[in-house]
Amino acid sequence: MSKSPDQLTLNIKLDDTVSLDKFIECDSNRDCLNFLKSTLREDSISNLFYIWGREGVGKSYIMQALNREFINQDKRTFHLSLADRKVSSHKILQHLEALDVILIENIDNLPKSEEWETQIFSLINSALTSKIKIYLSSRIVSKDLEIDLKDLHSRLAYFTAIEVPEITNEEKLDAISQSSARKGIDLDTKTKEFIINNTSRSLSDLLQLLSEIDDFSLEKKKKVNPYLIRQLLKVRSGSPHK
Repeated sequence: MSKSPDQLTLNIKLDDTVSLDKFIECDSNRDCLNFLKSTLREDSISNLFYIWGREGVGKSYIMQALNREFINQDKRTFHLSLADRKVSSHKILQHLEALDVILIENIDNLPKSEEWETQIFSLINSALTSKIKIYLSSRIVSKDLEIDLKDLHSRLAYFTAIEVPEITNEEKLDAISQSSARKGIDLDTKTKEFIINNTSRSLSDLLQLLSEIDDFSLEKKKKVNPYLIRQLLKVRSGSPHK
C-alpha cells in the first residue's frame, strides 16, 4: 500500500447519521449493545470480535456504526463486505498492518480458496501481535464456517463472540415507533401493525422500509397510513400501479 489512509471502505457508504446510540435498543439486545460500546475503548476486553446473528438483525448497521465511531476517534479503519461481488481478490487484505481497525462483514461468504484463508489467518496473526482491532460479522458461529485451513479455525477461537439477537414482534413495534419518531413520522397503532403484518419482519428490512416510507410520503404529499404503504409496496414489487 503506497499510503496509510485514515479510512478505507469498499462500496459501503459512510453515513454520518449512523451510530450505535441510534440502533434500536430493547430488552432483547440491550446487553449486546452495551458490550459493543465497550469494545470501542482502548482497554476493551479483546481486540478480536466476532459478531453473529440471523439475517436481518442489524449486523451491517452495527458494523457501519462501529466504523463511524472509530473514525470519530481519529482511528484509521478499513471496512468491506465479502458479500460484495466486486471483492474479487484476497490482495485487498494485504498491507493493512498500519491501520487501527479492520471490519469485515459476511465472513461466512469467505471464498473457498487457500489464498483467502491464508490472508485472513495472516491478518489475525498481525492483530495478535499488535493493537489492531478486527471485527468480523457472520450469520453463523465461527465453528460452523466452511474453512479448510485448520490454523485459521484455531485463530478464530481467539475471537470474542457477540450474538446480535432477534427481537420480539412487540419490540419490533417499538422499534418502528422509535425510528419513525426520529424521522418525524407520525404513525398510529393501526399503521404500525399493518407494517409488521404485511412486510418482512427482519429489523433491518423494517428500518429500511421506514426510510422509503418517509421519502414516498414526501413525494406523494400524503400522510403515512396503510393505504400509502400498500402503494409503496406495489411500487417496490414493480407493479404498474404507481
